Amino acid sequence: MKRTILMAIFAMATAMCALAQNIPAGIRMEIADSERDDSEYSIFTYKDDDGTFGYYLGLGRVMDYVSIFRDDITDMSFADIKETCICLGGTYDEALATLGSILELYDKDVDTTVEFQGRAATGAERLGEKDTSLCIVQKKPLGGKRLVFHFNCGKRQAQTYLPKSVVKELRSGLKIDKKLHPKQHR
Repeated sequence: MKRTILMAIFAMATAMCALAQNIPAGIRMEIADSERDDSEYSIFTYKDDDGTFGYYLGLGRVMDYVSIFRDDITDMSFADIKETCICLGGTYDEALATLGSILELYDKDVDTTVEFQGRAATGAERLGEKDTSLCIVQKKPLGGKRLVFHFNCGKRQAQTYLPKSVVKELRSGLKIDKKLHPKQHR
């Protein structure tokens, strides 16, 4: 029984590797993900309709419009979930280097500002037009630093925070995926 299960897992992994080498346009292929404080972060690859391939860092963001808190009923809120994605590069090496430069930002002075090329997720796992996201190094209320990404959300501005631990976790996930699927990474 154990051998049958292992063979099935191996067959599925082999099929996924073969599928991943020929990624169709307009589909996100998740590599690594992490969740912190109701926000989801991920590294994924994406191929545009014109064949342009890239690695992206997805920064999940939830904007609450109205929240109602009562003791006798469940808390209610109306939220709009938005996501911006930072371009990490067109190759595995570029993506790894960009993650390294993001980690170096945590050692910079407070209010250091850097622009990143980004794209908004338009829903249905597709990415929209290119835009820029502004990254600012801020001091955390209880000490330490954090990165805040500002991006356009329609006619409004939105922001999301990127903890250092998430960047380290995603970078490790990218390295592990490279070892597991060396032919998939360009």
